[in-house]
Amino acid sequence: MNDPWQRFYQPPTHPLARLGLVVAGIGMLALSFVLGLFILAIAMGLAVIGFIVLAVRRWLGAGRRDKPEDDNLRVEYKVIRRESDQRKSD
Repeated sequence: MNDPWQRFYQPPTHPLARLGLVVAGIGMLALSFVLGLFILAIAMGLAVIGFIVLAVRRWLGAGRRDKPEDDNLRVEYKVIRRESDQRKSD
């Protein structure tokens, strides 16, 4: 009787109370399992729908994409030269 857990939780001594706790525990586990299955089914459904949408977008968009003739990029740029502080002081 020196167990510190016994101070906080004392299992019921009546058999019906123990049976009720067992039934409540099994019910909570079953509810958690079913809820987890629903969440998993929703996540899998969203993943399948997303995969189908991405596949259709890729399939329909493949013909519209024009490939460039070469891999060179054509850009315009402007060179700005700044004088150093030594040249300005001279």
